Amino acid sequence: MLELSDEITTFLLAQTVFTDVMEDRLSPIVSSADETYPFANYIVREQSGQSKDGDAASATLLFYFEQNSYRKCVEFLDQMKPIIKENYDWLNSEIEFIEQDQSFVGIINFNKI
Repeated sequence: MLELSDEITTFLLAQTVFTDVMEDRLSPIVSSADETYPFANYIVREQSGQSKDGDAASATLLFYFEQNSYRKCVEFLDQMKPIIKENYDWLNSEIEFIEQDQSFVGIINFNKI
């Protein structure tokens, strides 16, 4: 899991599309409560016995945008989709509304190829 975690961090921080919006605000699982929008988190999962070659790994990217930023969130997901698809096995994406602070989170799920 640590290997994929490091790989995702290195990969995303090397992508101009990502850093132009998120800069270096990328953390595993959760960010600090006072993190500045926009920011990103990632979650890594291992799945044993998924193929004859061994274990598989999957990840979720979470991109957080402040209230009234639905359009920015959608545009960012649209820009990240081809980058993830080119390097990983794309599964899906979605946007959720966080009622607590009226913010948006764009979510991308993928498997490691």
